[in-house]
Amino acid sequence: MVSKQDINHYIFLAFITILLYKFINNPMQVISGIGGIASFFSPFLIGILIALLINPLVMFFEKRFNLHRLLNILISYILVFILIFLGFKLLIPSIVDTLNTLIKEIPTYVDMFNEILGKYMTKAEFFNTIAPHIQDNLNSILTNVVNILTAFSSNLLIHISSITSLLFDIIMGLILSIYMIFDKEKIGLGCKKILYASVNKIKADETVSFFKMSHKIFYNYMIGKIIDSLIVGLIAFVVFQFVIKIENSLFLSFIVFVTNIIPYFGPFIGAVPPILMTLVYSPVKALWVAIFILILQQVDGNFIGPKVMGDQVGLSPLWIISAVLIGSSLFGLIGVFLSVPVAAIIKSSIDKYVEKRLYINDSK
Repeated sequence: MVSKQDINHYIFLAFITILLYKFINNPMQVISGIGGIASFFSPFLIGILIALLINPLVMFFEKRFNLHRLLNILISYILVFILIFLGFKLLIPSIVDTLNTLIKEIPTYVDMFNEILGKYMTKAEFFNTIAPHIQDNLNSILTNVVNILTAFSSNLLIHISSITSLLFDIIMGLILSIYMIFDKEKIGLGCKKILYASVNKIKADETVSFFKMSHKIFYNYMIGKIIDSLIVGLIAFVVFQFVIKIENSLFLSFIVFVTNIIPYFGPFIGAVPPILMTLVYSPVKALWVAIFILILQQVDGNFIGPKVMGDQVGLSPLWIISAVLIGSSLFGLIGVFLSVPVAAIIKSSIDKYVEKRLYINDSK
């Protein structure tokens, strides 16, 4: 006689088989469907993320001052908003200066490049031969840029709608996070009651253990990654400002800090703006910036990261790259930041399941 557990396994296996079949035949349709479901839950995911990050601060105030929880929550959120406001107040002038520098220096730099190219073209037959091809390619690039700008302007309402939707998700996430922190014991107890009422005790205990493990992996990874990126950003600021002495060092080091949070691809993305913006007015300093960022990446990967974070995720590069690509396609920017801890949770769950099945098979 087939047990209820075996029937559930067969149903789950059939569901996975159908999903894989649909994905192989039409992957974009499956991704679009999952993305639609994910977008519906975005405010809840943002709320959970904010609650996880703010909750330690609330707990600190509760232990330190023994105030009412709602007051501790308000103090924590106000403090975080003040820090964000001060950060933007420092960064916005730097961003404006950066844009002014680009607008002012790019024409000069283009003229300089054309002058150097003109000198070589008059001296070398080779350059005279390839000059028409260069001109054609430049014209093609300019045409493509114009087309991109035209498409962007024609889809401006769509972009505004996307930004509005993101702002709505963030605001709803903030509101939900306050309720989550305020009623966290009630929410946890309610979820446990539903869980233990729905499944047997063994399954319920396994589920509770899974969520505890998920919280530990996620929280340790996110806090560790933020601290690691802060250290990298501060080192970048000190070197940019006082050693290489480049312009807009605060803004450029902030870019290094933010992009360093992105797993694997982040450091490479963060290296591009400082190098390009410095190249506009000083190719020599741009070279020093490139060398410094390369050294900083090695120091972070081999010393700072392992010391601050340890082996929080235990994922191979293939897992990390796959997680980032899938996370970005489903959840956008939020998916990029959360992809690695989610992948670590999935891998840890798979490892535990495999070990459990092997143990059961060996005991038979």
